[in-house]
Amino acid sequence: MSVGTLLLDLQDLDLELARNRAALNAMPEIAELAKKRRAYQKLKAEATKLYAQRKDIETYLKDLEGQEMDANDDVRIAQQNTDSSDYRAVQELELKLSNLAKQLDKIAYDRREYERQLADITAKQNQLADYTAKFEAAFVADTKAAREKAAELTESIERAERERAHVLEQIPEQLRKRYEKAAAAHGGLAVERLEGNVPSVCRMALQASSMSDLARATGDITECPYCHRILIMNEDGEE
Repeated sequence: MSVGTLLLDLQDLDLELARNRAALNAMPEIAELAKKRRAYQKLKAEATKLYAQRKDIETYLKDLEGQEMDANDDVRIAQQNTDSSDYRAVQELELKLSNLAKQLDKIAYDRREYERQLADITAKQNQLADYTAKFEAAFVADTKAAREKAAELTESIERAERERAHVLEQIPEQLRKRYEKAAAAHGGLAVERLEGNVPSVCRMALQASSMSDLARATGDITECPYCHRILIMNEDGEE
């Protein structure tokens, strides 16, 4: 393989490496996963909030149950301890039973309200659980796809790096330095081939005088008089 071909291969590998490294560093899937991870944390926080609200309401309902039992016990005790022949005692009993009835009505009203809230929260919990399960499944699938894509890019980068090292070993040191300088100056496009009288990158047609000067130059690797990239005159030369 000629040195000119090696230089062109080196440039292709460097361009491929630049593309794949940029693609790996700027994978939109990574940013999207970060957004989804934040959304998932919000879902978990909402689930925790609903759980706390449900436990509070269940506690309130249990307290109401205790209050109701106490009120009913008070009714029974008051009825048992009242002498029906004692007019004053009967009046006091009626007043006490009236107050207890109001208390029981209040307990019943509060229970209905808390049970309504509990049903609402339970429905929200069920909906959130279903949505979270689907979200988790999609997140796992997206994470797997992103890892596979990153792995493919990483594998391509490692393969290109190995090939680059092999190609670089076959290029003379002075020419390597020349390539690196040109690559830095021209954004990675350090080498071009001559197609007729037109360099393949800068596309500035060479005049007859320039072609004559290049033809008299030693070897098949020279410099473009316009853009000063490395110009390969003949890829088949300089084995």
